[in-house]
Amino acid sequence: MAARDVLPAELHSPRLKRLRNVHRLGAERSGHASVEHVRHQLYVGQDLETNGRALLKVTTRPGIVYEQNLVNETEALSTINSELPTSRHFPLLLDHGRVRDGRMFVLMSFFDEWPLATTIGAERRPDRLVGHLRTTLAVGAALAALHRIGIVHVDLNPMNILYRSDRGIPVVRIVDFESAYEVARHANGVSYNPPTTSGFSAPEVSAQAPDGRADVFSLGAVLYTMIAGYQWTWGEELSSSITADREMDRDLQNILLTAADRTPARRHQTIEVMCAAIAAYLESIWPARSSS
Repeated sequence: MAARDVLPAELHSPRLKRLRNVHRLGAERSGHASVEHVRHQLYVGQDLETNGRALLKVTTRPGIVYEQNLVNETEALSTINSELPTSRHFPLLLDHGRVRDGRMFVLMSFFDEWPLATTIGAERRPDRLVGHLRTTLAVGAALAALHRIGIVHVDLNPMNILYRSDRGIPVVRIVDFESAYEVARHANGVSYNPPTTSGFSAPEVSAQAPDGRADVFSLGAVLYTMIAGYQWTWGEELSSSITADREMDRDLQNILLTAADRTPARRHQTIEVMCAAIAAYLESIWPARSSS
């Protein structure tokens, strides 16, 4: 089926003829309904040029703020694809431009994995703690690769970490780079006004240029959410929720409290330091098997 038979007329573009069998991305995959009140409309289709599935992101209406977000994602993905060409953790940028009515679009590879958020239930599952820790280490390794090329994700949360288990080994992808801070661009005057997620984005992001410690905070929030569920996001802020948690082992609690400190200088100073602490804790509760 041709793209023009599926996409709304205003989304026609000669450059999107490469897509077939296009449909809206469902709310359970995107974190929201792809409707007019959100920043973007999201579609998935078969890409004839790569023979894989592709994600089409289109601003809901013309406007400098929405467009800046997509430009930022485009630039970040371009750098990631250039500097980390063999990585499977991040989308490939396929194309970008404008559709018929002038709105911006970005086309990128689409991952089949579902958001980590879909694995987080309402009740605690102590039997899944080892899996949560191993998933966190896998995400941390991907973030460390980003940090080495001068990019901080900034808006890491369970919806933009995609996850599956392959014979017990976590497979993770990191998506949604609209908020990414790229030192080479932004430190030289490029405008930076990122969208963020309450509770997951580090508190300093709105007031100063972020560094890798912002992702330390976010990864701590993600790990705590896997352990305790989303209930903490409805009340106290992150560090208060961790402090009040009476079901958590003290060593793990201390690791998370360091990650979640509101002052960057008191956090784990790199994602590698945080992951080393988590790996040591995992070894203490699951000796000689943490890397199997």
